[in-house]
Amino acid sequence: MDLSAKRQSRGFGYIFAMLTPIARTQNIGIVGSGIAGLQLGLFLQKNGVGATIYSDRTPDQMRASRLPCLVVRFDHTQERERALRVNHWDYQDFGMFCVNTYVGLEQPIIWTGSFKRPGSCVDMRLYQSTLLEDFTARGGEVAFGALEASDVARLSERHDLMVVASGRGSLTDMFPRDSERSLFTNPQRLLTGGFFRGLDFPHPLGANQVLSPGNGEIFHMPFTTFDRRVSAVLFEGVPGQAFEVLMRMRYNDDPKKFDATALELLRKHAPPIYERADPKEFGVLRPFDILQGAFTPTVRLGYTRLGNGKFAMALGDLHILNDPILAQGANLASRCAWILGEALLQDRRLDESFCRETEQQMWEAGRAVTEWSNMMLQPPPPYVIELLVAAAQSRKLADELIENFNFPERNWQIFSTQQGAAAFIERHNMRRQ
Repeated sequence: MDLSAKRQSRGFGYIFAMLTPIARTQNIGIVGSGIAGLQLGLFLQKNGVGATIYSDRTPDQMRASRLPCLVVRFDHTQERERALRVNHWDYQDFGMFCVNTYVGLEQPIIWTGSFKRPGSCVDMRLYQSTLLEDFTARGGEVAFGALEASDVARLSERHDLMVVASGRGSLTDMFPRDSERSLFTNPQRLLTGGFFRGLDFPHPLGANQVLSPGNGEIFHMPFTTFDRRVSAVLFEGVPGQAFEVLMRMRYNDDPKKFDATALELLRKHAPPIYERADPKEFGVLRPFDILQGAFTPTVRLGYTRLGNGKFAMALGDLHILNDPILAQGANLASRCAWILGEALLQDRRLDESFCRETEQQMWEAGRAVTEWSNMMLQPPPPYVIELLVAAAQSRKLADELIENFNFPERNWQIFSTQQGAAAFIERHNMRRQ
């Protein structure tokens, strides 16, 4: 159903009349069709709880849109997808099997760590459109059209709880910033990324991460998109430093200059990526295969009371928005979707007590990711450099650091204090001896 068309001609009263009620114990309205909203909807559907997904775009519109983000889904997220039977991209010969790290100091630090099971990198235009079609094909109710905060209150009349998993427009304003949990008040990185031709995959197949002290980070990853496998590059630039030049350019204004600037930044700051490039072929794959932007990492209050006494809960990036420096955003969104879904299966009253307790569970799931991400956005303390040097000296230590991207709480224990890092290094030294 197209909400926008109905809204223009009949108003929301007509929409309520046209949406057929679902006779279930609970009925949940989910605003947003990103990974959090989709996985929550599919989880509830699988467990017999009524849910309607309100999406601002149809699957066809998603597929035709600009690249929204570059997402790595680690093994735990893929396990949840297998449980939901939406694991359409379980390719044994393609994925992120390892991470090659290069720290651009006077004496570069170079090391590689491997995953026990590979990560998966899929174009989110493909991912979201496919999962939304899965939800619909299985009998799920979807309504299309952009919503504002006032619409959430109106739609709550036909739902027991509203879940807002989209931060567009006035929806963000529904959930105030949590100042105690939000460290920054402005963007810490300027982001430019996209799919590129003329850039070979790393060998063995995996990701390259380059840390350019003072300038930011550059990531190179193998991605599955609609009709091919491509290389993705993401520049995370410290404001005012070397990578900002790319952020300030608009690809459509001068594609050749944009491509040349990106290639030159790779040459100067990311030798392991540049050596895989063919300068004559290198460039953005298609005009819509590029993203640029900046945002402030923010934690928001997880729920709000609506005017009719019902509640709306924030989910995904709307609740906990972290910089993509650690590639944890989609994985945390998936994890929190399941936390909320499992809470809804308890068949409790969906009152303020439910919202408060469930929001706390989601924050505890996201605390380590948030604090670790915030730390990595700042100049590293000396003991972190020592940790990276140790990874270059011990493959088993490096493998554990990379595998812990599936367990961010473990890596936060290592990175958060000098004592934690020293104990981790000492444990591996004893194993070597």
